[in-house]
Amino acid sequence: MHKRLLAKLLLLAPLALLASCTSFLRNDVVSFHEGKLPQNGSIRIEASDPAKAQSLEFRSYARLIGAQLNTLGYSFVDDPAAATTLIAQVDYSVAAAGAQTRVDSPLQSSVYYHFQYGHFYDPFHFGIDDDFSRDVVTTASYLRSLSMVIVKTAEPKTHLFEGHVQNHGQQNQLPDVMPYLITALFLNFPGESGVTKTVTIEMDKPRGK
Repeated sequence: MHKRLLAKLLLLAPLALLASCTSFLRNDVVSFHEGKLPQNGSIRIEASDPAKAQSLEFRSYARLIGAQLNTLGYSFVDDPAAATTLIAQVDYSVAAAGAQTRVDSPLQSSVYYHFQYGHFYDPFHFGIDDDFSRDVVTTASYLRSLSMVIVKTAEPKTHLFEGHVQNHGQQNQLPDVMPYLITALFLNFPGESGVTKTVTIEMDKPRGK
């Protein structure tokens, strides 16, 4: 009875893991600020890198960030030349960060049962095949980063907030992960100054799947 129950549990375990498999993205977030930030005011978004200022990609990210600023009580102005009380200077990047190596054990890849005479002096031994070779999988890893600095436009142009978020993954297409970077940056905004925190976000399922 116990052997049959164990066999069923081990055979069903991989199926249960696949059914409940959900992807999560870990983001490292740190921010710096002094005192209380303004609770409102008009704000426009500029590219920290002048080479990105005219980029349609930058404008797309700026609108996503602007939507988050609006929820905080600021008035996002979608015009980099407009006169505002605040400026958010934004930069982003993606860079190769080496490779990640994962070893898949036989238990992860295939579970089965068999009957073998004399194994451990048990004529009906239930077990996992330990003769399967382990699969070594190497994948590229990328570091995706987003930074934002909020500055007063009035003199002196004081920095009110500095925030940075980054994560690692196999995807080097920044548009696919930018929404997660932005979400992590604005979670519990402005956050505790000078303290790095890890924000884990559940990722959407790929389209068409």
